[in-house]
Amino acid sequence: MRRRLNRLLDRIGIGWTDLALAAVFIVAALIAADAAGSGDVQGPIRFRVEGPVAVPMPPVHEESEQFDPLASVIAGAALAVRRRLPYTAFLVAIGGIFIIQEGLLWPGFVAILICAYSAVTYGRSAVLGLALLAAAAIAASATFDRSIPSLPGWLGPIVVFAVVGLAAVALRNARARADAAARRAAALEQEQATAARAAIAEERARIARELHDVVSHHVSVMVIQAGAAGKVIQTRPDLAQGALTAIEASGREAMTELRQLLGLMTPADDRLAPQPGLADLDVLIDAVRAAGQPVTLSRDDAEVPPSVDLTAYRVVQEGLTNALRYAPGAATDVDIRRDSDDLVVEVRNAAAPPVDPAVQGAGRGLLGLGERVRLHNGTLDTQRTLGGGFRLTARIPT
Repeated sequence: MRRRLNRLLDRIGIGWTDLALAAVFIVAALIAADAAGSGDVQGPIRFRVEGPVAVPMPPVHEESEQFDPLASVIAGAALAVRRRLPYTAFLVAIGGIFIIQEGLLWPGFVAILICAYSAVTYGRSAVLGLALLAAAAIAASATFDRSIPSLPGWLGPIVVFAVVGLAAVALRNARARADAAARRAAALEQEQATAARAAIAEERARIARELHDVVSHHVSVMVIQAGAAGKVIQTRPDLAQGALTAIEASGREAMTELRQLLGLMTPADDRLAPQPGLADLDVLIDAVRAAGQPVTLSRDDAEVPPSVDLTAYRVVQEGLTNALRYAPGAATDVDIRRDSDDLVVEVRNAAAPPVDPAVQGAGRGLLGLGERVRLHNGTLDTQRTLGGGFRLTARIPT
């Protein structure tokens, strides 16, 4: 039963607090009406004149007036919807006075004050709420020649200041809500700007990683092939011709990948090729072998998600590029295997003679590769082997 009542109150937008407040004021109105209508009321003291002296007469007990609590009950009941329908609650509470025009008791008067406060505080506009209160006050002043309920003289200023205080509190609350809304809007705008800047920075970093992977690998292959062609162009033109052909193929592939990368930033060409993956390793390894690097590939045929597929391809590409740059001619092994739910990609190369410091890089490729792997909650490990070689191992959850 309680659960059904909760659902009903939630549906109509009435809270338990306002419902309990309305019940309290309704009961208080009934009790006040019963107390006001019970017993005799002592009439005013009268005097009779006996010669030059005024002698007080015995007090006359008159039957007390019967109070109708309906106006107070209506005002108390209106408290139940003072938050959900603040204007309606005030109009209902004040309207009971104009319809019944008698019998308003203290509980009903206080209930009307609370409804007036709620009209200004919870209404759509504080100005509209105050205008509604002013209209009700003018209508009541024009309709009644005395206050309802009758107020002692000493209580009049207290009531006036209480109403003014309630209006001031309502205005202050409305201003505080407006300031809070403005702060929330400013914070939201700042948060959106921060998110936009973060997205731009992340996109720039991603583009930088892609550019490095594409340019670094293909340029390394082309430099090595050009050096080899320069050494044999006089004695073995056929080998030089093969190296030049490899340079041309590597350059075309680099242009294709760069065009694809730029197309992803401004997609306007439906003829773009898909991103490279593990299925393209043979082409990649053939290009490296043509540059004079002996490469052995070992892998299984397990399928992986497209994003992991691209990352694994970039790991192999970076490993082979580093082998070409730092260990040219050294035996290189590529091993791709599944280990439980992870994809393990390993590139190992044997030791090689020291290379010219001019061809050494700054290590940005491995840093970018580590960020790429961490996007998949994976790990990247780089270390020297006992024989003086180098091993690059990436573990990527699938």
